[in-house]
Formats: sequence, C-alpha cells, structure tokens
Amino acid sequence: MRSGKFFSGLVLATAIFASQAAQAQDWSYSGGNGPNNWHTLSNNNALCAAGRFQSPINIEGTEPAVMNRLRTDYSVSALNMAHRRTMIAFDYENGSYLRVGRKVMALNGFVFRTPAEHTVNGEQFPLSIQFMHRASTGERGIVVALFKEGRENRALSELMPHLPIEPDQRNRVENTLINARDLMPADKSYYRYAGSLTMPPCSEGVSWYILKQSVEASAEQINLLRGVLGGDNARPIQSRGNRLILDARGE
Repeated sequence: MRSGKFFSGLVLATAIFASQAAQAQDWSYSGGNGPNNWHTLSNNNALCAAGRFQSPINIEGTEPAVMNRLRTDYSVSALNMAHRRTMIAFDYENGSYLRVGRKVMALNGFVFRTPAEHTVNGEQFPLSIQFMHRASTGERGIVVALFKEGRENRALSELMPHLPIEPDQRNRVENTLINARDLMPADKSYYRYAGSLTMPPCSEGVSWYILKQSVEASAEQINLLRGVLGGDNARPIQSRGNRLILDARGE
C-alpha cells in the first residue's frame, strides 16, 4: 500500500481533474445541473421528478420476511476501471452471476459512492459500493455494500494504485485479478425494496439489496476515492411513499 503522503497529494491533484469533468458534462451532483434539476435537462429524465419509486431511500420500518439468500457466484476479473466523470466504475468480465432463488442476473460491474446513497435508520455511511447486475430479461438488481471508517480494506488496497484519476481515463491491468465478492461482507443478509437508478434517467423497476453487515475501510482509502471525484457523488434521499422494505430472514 502506498504511503499516506502519496494519498494526500493524489487527493488534492485529482480534485482539479474532477472539477473540470463536472463542468464538462450535462448532469452532475451539484449546482444547476444537480439532482434537483435532472428532470429539466432532458425529456428522458422525467422520472427523476415524477417517479413514484425512486432511490435512494432511508432503510427503516422494515418488514421481516422469509426470502431467498443471495448467492454471489462470481469469478475473478482483470482490473478494468474507468473514470466516468460522476463515478469510478469497475467493468467486470463476463461469467459472474447473482442468484436469488430462481432469478439469475449477470454481474456487469460495480461503482463507488461517497458517501453511501442509502441510509439505515438515519445513519449515513461514508462510502458504498454498488454491484450492478442485469438479467437476460433486462431486469436490474443492485447489491449495496456499506462501508464504515475503520481498518484498511485489503481488497480495496489492490485497486487504489490503479485508480483512473483523469476524466474519461480507463485503466486496465491484466495481471491484477480481483473477485468482487472480496469487497462484500461475509454475511449476505439484506434488506430489499423496489426502486430506481440513482442517476439520470432514474429508470424504475430496480431491485435493491442492501447488505446489513457493513465493511471497514480506512479514512485514507475513503478520502482518496472522494478526492478522485472532487467531492460527493450521491443522490439525496427520496420519498419512500408506501413501499415495503423487506428484512430478509433466510430461505
């Protein structure tokens, strides 16, 4: 792992790149093209304001339910990350699947959020990783690992030296392999609800699986990820409405 001095310098330097990126694109997480105005930027974004099942939400008032377990049948993937201006995304190689009962969804990749978009009983976490899945039917399923500040995360430390720091930069390292499962807690107990994408066009029909057990990452790691993007990249909490939030209690 690189030194703290290196990380501090990298955070400051990459904030400049991220700031330039935010100015260059049509939507962002702040200012005139921020979340409150996404619906005005394109007709395709109408659900960002008019949708009834939007994400993220605060996880509270859950209903216990007997649910299928999450089975993460993931293979290793070469390190392949891209700076997409609003997020750092890891594009995963084909052949990894999330299985929930009879439902099978392919793992497409994962993205970092600072801070975590979902809160739990009002508690906000400084970092989350959203694991993006899609079924052959087009159905989307997103698994969320919530991170709290603590010990250095060994799996994250493998990624840190290869973070793409400039907008639109892509880093692919063939000889560095990672299993996305290593970034999740061992206990896959979860909360589930029906929501939406948390970025334009805010499409609904997304199944969210919020893992109950949090994962630790060091303050240095969290600050580096935030610094690469030049700030926060989380959509504000949306109205829950009358949606059920299920508290999975095993098969």
